[in-house]
Amino acid sequence: MRGRFISSNHAIIAGTYIALLILQPVWHALLPAPLGASSWWLGLLAAIPLVFPLKGVLDGNIRSMTWAGYLLMLYLVVGVMEAWSNAPQRIPALVQTVLVASCIISMLMFSRESR
Repeated sequence: MRGRFISSNHAIIAGTYIALLILQPVWHALLPAPLGASSWWLGLLAAIPLVFPLKGVLDGNIRSMTWAGYLLMLYLVVGVMEAWSNAPQRIPALVQTVLVASCIISMLMFSRESR
């Protein structure tokens, strides 16, 4: 991030990344079955990997965003797989898929504008 300026792409990245981080415990721990697994350990386990690149993503660090993008591919796969195969959990899975896709597209656009 250059100075105090924050681009619209960086704002979208930060918002979708934080929303995805919040979605994990909500989906896996707070939503009752059949929409969720009602398992705190699963919610925590799903959220922990997203915490590692969080500071760099919020700071606009391209290297952190690259690693976060690799990590988000796993969440995309899980979201698509759950939406396809598990009808009761389709809505949270599609929300996760849309958040991941939005974040990745914004990361690509952010990296192009920061060159």
